[in-house]
Amino acid sequence: MKAKEINKIKSLPKGFRVDPTLIDKYADQPLFKEKLDRANAILRKGNLPKFD
Repeated sequence: MKAKEINKIKSLPKGFRVDPTLIDKYADQPLFKEKLDRANAILRKGNLPKFD
């Protein structure tokens, strides 16, 4: 997984900055894996509404 590019258009509040050393540090780690697995299981079990 690649890290997302920082959105240059949206400015940060005064006094905040992005630490460039953290951009790729967590890109390959599956954060919140349990929650993601549970959400995917719920989506597989349930049916989404059909729109015409």
